[in-house]
Amino acid sequence: MATLPLDSTHPDYASVHPIVKAIYEAAGGRDEFEVNIPIILRTAIDEVIDTPRTGRFLLEQTEKTEKTYLGTKVEILVRAFLKFSKGSVLDMNVKGAEVDIKNTMGTNWSIPRENVGRPALLIRSSEAKSLCDIGVAVLHDGYLNPGQNQDAKRGVSAAGAANIWWMLRQHPYPVNFWQLLSDSQRKALINAGGGSARIAALFEMVQGRPISRVQIQGLARQLDYMKRIRRNGGARDILAPKGIAIFSGVYDQEPIKHLGLGLVTREEFISYTPKSTDEVSYLRRIGHID
Repeated sequence: MATLPLDSTHPDYASVHPIVKAIYEAAGGRDEFEVNIPIILRTAIDEVIDTPRTGRFLLEQTEKTEKTYLGTKVEILVRAFLKFSKGSVLDMNVKGAEVDIKNTMGTNWSIPRENVGRPALLIRSSEAKSLCDIGVAVLHDGYLNPGQNQDAKRGVSAAGAANIWWMLRQHPYPVNFWQLLSDSQRKALINAGGGSARIAALFEMVQGRPISRVQIQGLARQLDYMKRIRRNGGARDILAPKGIAIFSGVYDQEPIKHLGLGLVTREEFISYTPKSTDEVSYLRRIGHID
């Protein structure tokens, strides 16, 4: 289910509808919201994992304080995308309405006392499922669980969740690329050798699937990470003798289309082993394999 708005007869409709409408308008429309917000969530999570500088691949490898900071990172990126200013009391000023931004990577949000009775943009993401929920609700006392944690924070009750205007419900967001690999595969890549050797190992291991510059930078862990792909000592020199080609989404759209490899954006690369003698001849002729 992509969206689940409140019925116009709902007591919170008059408060929530203008906020939802303003958010969609700021995003450039509902379609743009659905495309860009999931990408923002992926960006925030990846920046906290910080693979290039830490060598970590998964959110579960981060520290507790970093997971807490993730909420702040999501708040900053969402507000910047929507071009709303910070509120005087809450996180975001939505055309005069003070709205908080609550993010969780778990099943529920932690609502402090000062947010009770106030509107909030609720964001929930699951790395295991690569699905997100995003909605707007007025956090009335009756919508929250009666229990409190040590910080006097409460979660949204099951009944209270029925009062959320879901702008996105069980909506996919970009999967963590490294999560697609097993722990043994990730360790094999890390232990493959220097930057060029690690990148070559990645393109040999993951063929026929686009790999972004972000993943390449994360594995190379070097400032000149793009050099680790090219000829003159890079991954292409290592893989070409093995009959494996690496294509750039910028320069190699013709062979990508010729081989039917699907969409590869300008920020991505894809590797491929020819499946026939004709493909071998073609890739040799254009200089992609030896």
